[in-house]
Amino acid sequence: MNITWSGILSILIGFLGIGIMILVHEFGHAFAARACGITVEALSFGFGPAVFKWTRGETKYIIRAIPFGGSCKMSGGDDITNAISQKKKHIETYEDGSIWSVSPIKRIIAYAAGPAANIIFAFLCYALLMTMPTSVSVDPARVALASDYPTLVENYSTAAYEAGIRTGDTIISVEGNPVSTFPELQQALAQVKNRESVTIVTDRGTFIVHPENGVFGFLVFREAVVGHVNSDTPEKKAGLKARDRIISANGKPVTNMMDLLEAADANDRITFEVRRGSDTVELSFDNPTSSLNFTLVSQTVKVPGINFFRALISSGRECFSNFTQSIVSLVNVIRGKSAAGETLGGTFAASQSIGMLTTSGFAHGFNSGIRIALFLLASVSISLAVANLLPIPALDDGLILVSFAELVTGRTFHPRMYLILQIVGTVMIITAIALLSFAK
Repeated sequence: MNITWSGILSILIGFLGIGIMILVHEFGHAFAARACGITVEALSFGFGPAVFKWTRGETKYIIRAIPFGGSCKMSGGDDITNAISQKKKHIETYEDGSIWSVSPIKRIIAYAAGPAANIIFAFLCYALLMTMPTSVSVDPARVALASDYPTLVENYSTAAYEAGIRTGDTIISVEGNPVSTFPELQQALAQVKNRESVTIVTDRGTFIVHPENGVFGFLVFREAVVGHVNSDTPEKKAGLKARDRIISANGKPVTNMMDLLEAADANDRITFEVRRGSDTVELSFDNPTSSLNFTLVSQTVKVPGINFFRALISSGRECFSNFTQSIVSLVNVIRGKSAAGETLGGTFAASQSIGMLTTSGFAHGFNSGIRIALFLLASVSISLAVANLLPIPALDDGLILVSFAELVTGRTFHPRMYLILQIVGTVMIITAIALLSFAK
């Protein structure tokens, strides 16, 4: 595997993103614990050897070498040890500020505050994201026909071709309604898709199209002019540059994006002939994944963000939707309807996605990078909250369930039971991480 500086940067950004979300989680625990009268002995960021540490009040703060993860240590561990050594059946004595010195309800609040902090963090990320302006690609109402690309489009329609329209035509109007962009064309077609015949005017003339089951067979025609080439890719190494116009691929003429996708789908090695200014250049590269690592130039329009109060409402809906989807995904894993590796992905996979997509976003511009980072952080933060609500000992929900049982029974359990639950939970977590971190 080739290690590049871009790849290393992506990994570091990814682990930093995961680390920030875990730190938010632990800060949630710490804030609620103090509010409930529980002493926080240590709050750390990262793992590995300590780089910086200082003490403020009763809490020791630690920054560790690897910016991933964190922990919030609450007072009370010694009370369990003392009760075991004294052969007590219940935790009867405790230190000031111990988790055992407060009611089970306050312990539940302290344990639940971690996932709650992640959800609040996601809520703020989504809200900020929605207030930011964004650029949206708007292609002209020029079309490619799906019937010209049968290897790429399943269940394609030949209605437009049979009517006489050809790839490269520009649509001027649909049933007398003028269109100038491809989204406007899609909207106009949606309004007349159930008619037996539709009059469409193009730059070459007027045609009567008979849609097949409401489908006309139009695809967007985007000229084969390179916009951005991703770093550390075969295309970049072969010398492909922004503003290059691709005129052929493996000897076949190229006019638009669909021609490029067809060439990528059919060949493991691609040879491009590109026009660069007044010169014609030939470039070759391997393409084992049948994908293209560059974008094409498109017209963009700036869309302003929504106001802050509307963003809060939309953010709440987005959080609720993602939270419920994460719950459904976990239920499907438990019921065996989906693979655990594909659904949960693992820590390494999640950090890799954050790093790669954020790095790619910043390559297109600062605003794009920030938007992608906010979206990914919010989405993964909700997933982290849901994961901590699994009924596993040592995770937040497991601790909440134990505290709820104490509330119902009116007393603590045998001290050894807490120790056993911690060991079992830790083993389960380590096993899950080992299985999922590098899951495909």
